Parts: sequence; C-alpha cells; structure tokens
Amino acid sequence: MTDMSCPEILRTQAWLDGELDETAAAEAERHAGSCPACRAFVADTAAVSDAIRTRAARWIAPPHLRRRVAMAIANDSSRARIDLRSESFWFGAAGGVGLSALAAAMILVLLLPVASSSLPDSVTDAHTNALMNHRTIEVVSSNHHTVKPWFAGRVDVSPPVADFAAQGFALAGGRIDRVVGAPAAVVAYRHGAHEIDLFVWADKGTELPHETVRHGYRMVFWKHADLDLAAISDMEPGELEKFVQLVRSEKQ
Repeated sequence: MTDMSCPEILRTQAWLDGELDETAAAEAERHAGSCPACRAFVADTAAVSDAIRTRAARWIAPPHLRRRVAMAIANDSSRARIDLRSESFWFGAAGGVGLSALAAAMILVLLLPVASSSLPDSVTDAHTNALMNHRTIEVVSSNHHTVKPWFAGRVDVSPPVADFAAQGFALAGGRIDRVVGAPAAVVAYRHGAHEIDLFVWADKGTELPHETVRHGYRMVFWKHADLDLAAISDMEPGELEKFVQLVRSEKQ
C-alpha cells in the first residue's frame, strides 16, 4: 500500500491527471523523483493501470451482432430520411422517437469497424495537425511510470509505453487524439530530429493496412490483443521498422 504521509500526494495525483500547468507539472515531477512516498504512489498508479489493461473483462461485439444492428436499422421503414435541421425532428427527439433513432445510430457507429482505407489519412491528419499546432505532447516525461498512468481515465485503452533511448528512440510523453473519430492514446518519441507518434486505439475488427505512405509520412499498422496500433514518422523505412519491432517485442 502506498505511503500517503507526504503532503504532496494530492499534487502528484493532479500531475498524473494532467491538471497542472507546465511549471507546476515540472515541479511535481521533480518532487516525485526525490520523494519515496510519491514515487511509490506513481508506481502503484502504473501498476493499477497495467492490471486493468491485462485483467479487466472486455467485450467486443461479435460480427453477427453488428450485422443484426445494421439490418435492424436498414429495415426500419418508419425511419426515412431525417432532416436534422428541421424543427419536427427535434420535437420528435424530445418525444422519444428521435432519441431512439439517435441511440440506434450511435450504437451502430460504436459497433461497426471503420473502413481500413480511411485509417492512413486519419492518422496522417492527426499527426500533422499535432505538429502544426505544437501540441504533440500533453504529458511531458521520459518516464514510462509517469506517461502510462496519465492515460488512465482519459481513454479506454492502456497503450504500451517504454523508453527506448538506449536504442535511439527516446520517450517524450503522450497525448490524446482521435483516429477516424474514435479516441486514441498517442505515445510520442523522438529519434534525432524526427518525431514518432505511436497511435493506440480499441480494435473493432477493422482489417488494418500494413505499411503505407501519406504526404511524406510513413505508417506501419498492426494489432495486439484487443488493440490497433500505428506508428507514423518521416524517418527512413528501416528506422521506423526498427522502432516498430522494439514496440512489438516489449512485454505489454
């Protein structure tokens, strides 16, 4: 059990939750590095995140259920074209009929896999937008015990997080982004002057492309357990493949 005697425990928790500004976060990280109680608290948080990731029960809708939901919506002749701009639709929604239609549509979106052809463009857009807007990292740290628990509660996946600085790929931090509208954890790395984003999101049965290039950025996609992953960078193909092999060989 973590020693809760340190008065900085709450600030350490706020730091892990991403609630501190850059200056306060840096102070909290320095404190956690020197305080046994807070260091143990960070380690315990990471352990809980790992336990949830590896032991918690998860259910993925099987293909036959997805088909049944799709058929039920498609065969509902009472739901013709809906004009979201019309007052009648919103009055209907208030009465419950429209809400049922919206709920069914939302379930369908959550259950059906996305088209694999849209994934490279979506990952490229997310990566380049983050670079252009200077928001590639929301939690800045080279310590996986800091980065990994930061994702807990922010996204429903626990991404693999490891520092490969010895092999030339330094862990820089992480952020939350979206892939084809779905939330994704992004673990950020640096390799010399190159930035690498490792996107991780929940698998919905989508067939992934293996390797592709968009606008000068190379991507490698793969699956692990109930996760879909994509590594993207402007590095040379061999270097990106080396990074992917490091991630895939890491115990998750």
